Amino acid sequence: MRILLVLSLTLLFVSCDNFRNSPSIEVVGQMRDVMWKGDLSGKISTDSLSRPNAYGLGPIEYLKGEVLLFEGQTFISKVIDSAVHRVAPVSAVKAPFFVYSKESNLNAISVAPSELSLKSIEELIDSLYFDYDKPLLIRIDGVFKDISVHSVNLPEGRSVSSPDQAHEGLTQFSYKNISGSIVGFFSRKHKAIFTHHDSFFHAHFISDDRSVMGHVDSVLFNSDNTNFKVSK
Repeated sequence: MRILLVLSLTLLFVSCDNFRNSPSIEVVGQMRDVMWKGDLSGKISTDSLSRPNAYGLGPIEYLKGEVLLFEGQTFISKVIDSAVHRVAPVSAVKAPFFVYSKESNLNAISVAPSELSLKSIEELIDSLYFDYDKPLLIRIDGVFKDISVHSVNLPEGRSVSSPDQAHEGLTQFSYKNISGSIVGFFSRKHKAIFTHHDSFFHAHFISDDRSVMGHVDSVLFNSDNTNFKVSK
């Protein structure tokens, strides 16, 4: 009986670990702990992930901005005022939750000519990889007709126990016909862990000139003007 209990517990832990991570994509911390429990301190520092093929995203600890690990380089985005945010490369920053791939294996895929939004990107990946149950890294390079991004900017000293409180100070910025890259992570099993409760996809954008970066709220573009890569 004791042996059966040990085996059952072992299988449970293995199952939970597989739920959280895949061989190439890993997660530290959880979005829901940040949003609902106010667990805002950093759980990982990006200098531990600085490899040429590394990608990752999340917020800065204490919700002071956004983080994007892009080709092994860490970029942060911080709100200056309602009209301006500042993007900068840094050697390291901490995040309260972070999804990342240290050794991405991105492969180009063909996408039929179409106008795509954030939701239709999610639906496209869901349909193309309907039989794959692990997280995927997505990279989309090109020109984006319309895109809105935000950076979190929690006021100093604020506590958090709900998404509304976590988003206090959040500032959105919109752009048209901007060249750059969307980096996103797709998973059907990580809602409230690294994607929002109503989505399979969490993405950040960075412009080619590195002046714009943030969490993607909305996007519209023609697939003819972009290149898709997926880590599978």
